[in-house]
Amino acid sequence: MPQPTGRPNARLGQTMADLARSIAVVLAAVAVIMVIIHRASPDPVREVSISAPLMLANMQATFPIEVPQNQAGYRLTSARFKGIPTPVWHLGYVTPNNDYVQLEQSATESTQFLKSQLVGTKKAGSVKINGLTWTIYDGQEQDALVRLAKGVTTAVSGTAPLDELKRVANSLATQKQTQLL
Repeated sequence: MPQPTGRPNARLGQTMADLARSIAVVLAAVAVIMVIIHRASPDPVREVSISAPLMLANMQATFPIEVPQNQAGYRLTSARFKGIPTPVWHLGYVTPNNDYVQLEQSATESTQFLKSQLVGTKKAGSVKINGLTWTIYDGQEQDALVRLAKGVTTAVSGTAPLDELKRVANSLATQKQTQLL
């Protein structure tokens, strides 16, 4: 059993108001810390420039490099040209609806290149775009349009609806300038 010391206990004079003031001070400190460390979430889409990859592709490719034209609201997220062993031109975009569209061109009609572009899709017919025949591939994750012409395979694919992919395929033009999209 504790023995009385004869000194007054400082805690006997504390009230609920004192407790409320202490909690308010702690919450105010937490609020200040939250305001200091809170930052707006950045857009997770990182845009890239087409200039250097397009210049490299135009210098090294054995086929005409195509780029979608006038795609308002599209954000270019990847652009690259790989020249070895088979030249491949790649562009990847996030659409205004946050879908993904990519363009892949290669100086090959190899079924291996096509398989890599068409994972999880099945042939679903064909369509004429600008007088050229494109094969439609339908899948759960993505759709694709593929054109084989003069030893070059062009694939427009992504999570965007098929009509959007057709619009992109329709807008393709040989691109030597670096100022577009």
